[in-house]
Amino acid sequence: MTRRIGAFACAVLVTYLAGSLLSTQMILQEFASFGVPVDFATRITATVHDLAGLAVTYLPIITIASLVAYPVTALVLRFVPGPGAVAYAIGGAAALLALHSLMFAVLGMHPLPATRTGLGMALQAAAGAIGGLTFAAVARPRPSGASDST
Repeated sequence: MTRRIGAFACAVLVTYLAGSLLSTQMILQEFASFGVPVDFATRITATVHDLAGLAVTYLPIITIASLVAYPVTALVLRFVPGPGAVAYAIGGAAALLALHSLMFAVLGMHPLPATRTGLGMALQAAAGAIGGLTFAAVARPRPSGASDST
């Protein structure tokens, strides 16, 4: 049980870091396409700023989406056997696609500007998939005889 809780925390953090980083870089690339100079220092500063700023909004909703996605994925795996890593990657991607689609439906806008485009949505889904892979890797049972605190 402890391993699964740790895996969940790692997966949420990885999803958040990837999603925030991809969103920030996509927005900065849009600025650059308009001729606004965006140097490496600006990219780092903006990324750090967004990581801190989005932690109070985006991180909690990623946590909620993951609290739904991973148990649903585990349930699906009970009835449809398959590779857990692939299933959790799909579950994580679906969670972020559902999250952003639901926010748009409820709010009538995209709270995360990068999700206004198909590429932005795909990148957020990729962040969810990376988080799902992280969950599968960290939660994977250890070989017999290995120390475990579950």
